[in-house]
Amino acid sequence: MLIRFTVENFLSFNQRTDFNMIASAEANHPYHVVKGKSEEEIGLLRTAILYGANASGKSNLIKAINFARDFIIEGVGKNKNIRAENFKLDKNCYEKPSRFEFEFRYKGKQYAYGFLVDKTKVCEEWLFEIGRQLEVPVFERNGSRVVFNFQHDIFSNISDEDKQILSYEVRGTRKNLLFLTNCQERNIAHFKTAYEWFDTVLEIITPKSELLSLLFFTETDKNITDSFEDILDFFGFRIKRIDIKETDFEKFDGMPKKRKERIKEDFPNADEKKEGIGIFSVRNGIIKRDDSGLLKLLKLTTIRDDKEGNEVIFEMSEESDGTRRVIYLIPMLMALLKGKVFIIDEIENSLHPLLMEKLFDLILNNKRFKDSESQLIASTHQVHLLDIKKLFRKDEIWFIEKNRNGESLAYSLANTDVEDLDLVKGYLNGRFGAIPFIRDVKELGWEA
Repeated sequence: MLIRFTVENFLSFNQRTDFNMIASAEANHPYHVVKGKSEEEIGLLRTAILYGANASGKSNLIKAINFARDFIIEGVGKNKNIRAENFKLDKNCYEKPSRFEFEFRYKGKQYAYGFLVDKTKVCEEWLFEIGRQLEVPVFERNGSRVVFNFQHDIFSNISDEDKQILSYEVRGTRKNLLFLTNCQERNIAHFKTAYEWFDTVLEIITPKSELLSLLFFTETDKNITDSFEDILDFFGFRIKRIDIKETDFEKFDGMPKKRKERIKEDFPNADEKKEGIGIFSVRNGIIKRDDSGLLKLLKLTTIRDDKEGNEVIFEMSEESDGTRRVIYLIPMLMALLKGKVFIIDEIENSLHPLLMEKLFDLILNNKRFKDSESQLIASTHQVHLLDIKKLFRKDEIWFIEKNRNGESLAYSLANTDVEDLDLVKGYLNGRFGAIPFIRDVKELGWEA
């Protein structure tokens, strides 16, 4: 679970900015909080929504998280620059590094992992185990030097030979690559848990994302399909069921020949075992290599009954944008049952406001979701969700706005006295900031 994310000197965030999922002392909706299992663990929220005007920095906060995650997971090529985009409205930021830090809970431990980077190198990097009264370093990097705390449990029973291997990996880590990333590439197991959280738990969805829904249906587990169809029925789309059409990629003629050849050339080897490898998402569906080594195109279709009760097949292209959006989000809902952290930019994209409300209602109030250590964080412009007593706690509502210097600021309603206010009206009237300030149209000077 995400505890906290901080960013500094990246895009519209100049000063260090904190976004956190730490539950306040609020008594409202106690089941929205995942309580700690030990004295060192704190209560964490399962959802948060981000509000703000256009260009306020909502998307930039999510871009910062996405940049940091991608840099951890994918790294950067040899002799390539790091694409850290500094805050541009302050010349003092041009030479300063950008800072990113995540605090998270995973597999019974709480960690703080972060780094400072400029365009060419990693300046600092650190991994700590943390808690209410706990802050123990695992390793700390300053430039090309890494200091390990071999007293930490991660290094239990480490041999002198393993220590030498770690020293060798420190020397072999490129200046533009994170030590954590290098260790993963070199199969150094000590820090695998921290890396794994970014690789398998944290997911970011942009407005243009189309989730690899079919991945959930290439399994033989019928419960997955049943759950998918239950959720479709919950949202009232009157879809009887979903199905997969499989064809040989070689025989597929709905793609330019050159594109097909590039896919075949770039497709991962069949012996690759890493999760996610071996799947290509294309407009027409998903391409996958089967057990015999052949490439297959898998296309998701929907099945509806006509008025005589006969089944009719619909291609995804025939479904509405809203229906497709929900179908692409359903795998997210199913993944949330397994403890994922999803961050979605503009979650309302192509969704009716009532569908939005149903989505959060399902996650917050359904017992299956309440029993999982999962989180959904989303930016939105849908103000009707601010009906705080009905759906959200105060500490789950965040605002992002820019000050007069063009710097994005983040703040929540935690510990504020707004229980008796109409939050929708208050927000639209500018009481909490984070709204657009648009001049009167008459000031344009255009003739009527």
